[in-house]
Amino acid sequence: MALSQKYPDNKMIEFRGLPGTHDIQLGSLTFRAFCAANQRVQSLSGNAQEDQRTSVKVPIPSYDKGLYSGRGDQIPRDQWPQAEAPFDVILFEGWSLGFKSIRNADQLSEIYKQHSTFPPYYLAKHSFSSLEMVNKSLEAYEKEWYSYLDIFVHLSTSSLSTIYKWRAEQERDLWASKGTGMTESQVEEFVSRFMPAYEVYLERLQRENVFKGDDVNSLPVPAIEGRHLRLDLDEERNLASSTLVE
Repeated sequence: MALSQKYPDNKMIEFRGLPGTHDIQLGSLTFRAFCAANQRVQSLSGNAQEDQRTSVKVPIPSYDKGLYSGRGDQIPRDQWPQAEAPFDVILFEGWSLGFKSIRNADQLSEIYKQHSTFPPYYLAKHSFSSLEMVNKSLEAYEKEWYSYLDIFVHLSTSSLSTIYKWRAEQERDLWASKGTGMTESQVEEFVSRFMPAYEVYLERLQRENVFKGDDVNSLPVPAIEGRHLRLDLDEERNLASSTLVE
């Protein structure tokens, strides 16, 4: 809410979801807390580990998508669940995770021209300055979060129109479980706000290993092989194919 009031002309960040609408610092602190908790447990041994492990916990930032008529908000910190170390696997999910900023200004401008001229015109609804703000915000995600990723799994679909269907299904579940959520028209408006980012960033994510070519966290080829898996899902969420992205 505060962000949309601060930048009323940028409709790309009016609601949650696009780069620039997340608490980067909180995410970084949480990642570091996970790592520190595991190191703490590993430093203990024998009975001492068993006795002290229960005190090594990490609060998990939590979000209620049903608040504010489906626009969502963080729940109070005293209501966050706590996870107990040690952690074997940590799953971090986000629809835009893996997107990379366009560092070349001319390239970003050319992409904007292409996708604001030809159908389906999602990006045409927004100004270039709005895209620049989102693109600049995305750099912080790469710098602060991506280095914590060991494996990247991309759930993909052959048609972006499927996203509308899936989101509508989620909202129906919210209505059934919590008695609140977005209407069908609100779902269409909400999902449409994400489409410009797909137009700008998805093609690269589909073809290029997320750990490759990143000047923030560049790694040699042997260190990135086998770490980026793309799972292509059909409309019913069945696995259609899988690909290790090089």
